[in-house]
Amino acid sequence: MKCLYCNKPIADGATEQEKAQCWHTKCVKQFFGTAKFPLIDISDENLIEIAGESTNKGFTVPGVQKKLSLHFEGGAKPRLTLSNYPTGYILKPQTEDYEAMPEAEFLVMSMARVTGIRTVPFALIKLDGGYAYITRRIDRAYGNMLAMEDFCQLEERLTQDKYKGSYERCAKLIAKYSERRGFDLSEMFLRLVFSFVTGNSDMHLKNFSLIEDSAGSQKYVLSEAYDMLPVNAILPEDSEQFALTMNGKKRNIRRKDFFVFAENAGIPAAAAEKIISDVVSLEDTYVLMCKDSYLPGKLKATLADLIIARANILRV
Repeated sequence: MKCLYCNKPIADGATEQEKAQCWHTKCVKQFFGTAKFPLIDISDENLIEIAGESTNKGFTVPGVQKKLSLHFEGGAKPRLTLSNYPTGYILKPQTEDYEAMPEAEFLVMSMARVTGIRTVPFALIKLDGGYAYITRRIDRAYGNMLAMEDFCQLEERLTQDKYKGSYERCAKLIAKYSERRGFDLSEMFLRLVFSFVTGNSDMHLKNFSLIEDSAGSQKYVLSEAYDMLPVNAILPEDSEQFALTMNGKKRNIRRKDFFVFAENAGIPAAAAEKIISDVVSLEDTYVLMCKDSYLPGKLKATLADLIIARANILRV
């Protein structure tokens, strides 16, 4: 039994609440800010309604995956309830279209964290229909309102155009607006290498954002990573390896394409080489994480094979 937040074992001597929810008490405190695991005030009927016909009622946020906005109420009896406006948490339940999406996102986000990528707070929770993925909004952290603009907004594109553009253009946005240009360009490069290795072909313009470094500062940095999924493993028929072009391509990506991108973005070749080498060196770790994940067996094998194949492409 492992904690659905930190992914570390739940000890035999754990409390009944820890065993029932598969959450350490300290992890509940860190993620929700309360000593008690919140009551999840969402019924199966709510999920069916939202998935089926209430997308215009404000309960969901944009995206292919259903994302439910949740309001957290603290106090003696903390609980999470559906909200019709963006609040502190986002929940992604199971979907009928694709198997184990919450488990897949939890796994890849966990891999990202192991890789050294800064991520939003994320976890799994138990619902009657299985696991659901939950994340805490970083632009509404502990009562602070931070301005946050995704790259679709910065490019002045409509949401439906989020797949139009290039990672070179994304790098230029970072160079233009970020207060820590060099660090954020390297961070973006790391996320692209990692996404390629883990089959994440959905890093579109809305999956990169700049966020204020403190409330009202009007100084922006690359936000923590979010919405990372092994799309090429879940949808093997998807022939595109990237959501946006890199070196003019979305498929048949090779090692040299990353170096061309790095040169265009002003990232030193030695730094690019180290980032690629660091990610490739984690191949065995990623494969072990696949085998030890909550994914169904077939998807575990598919993703592990994909990671091995992609890592081999990036080797010298």
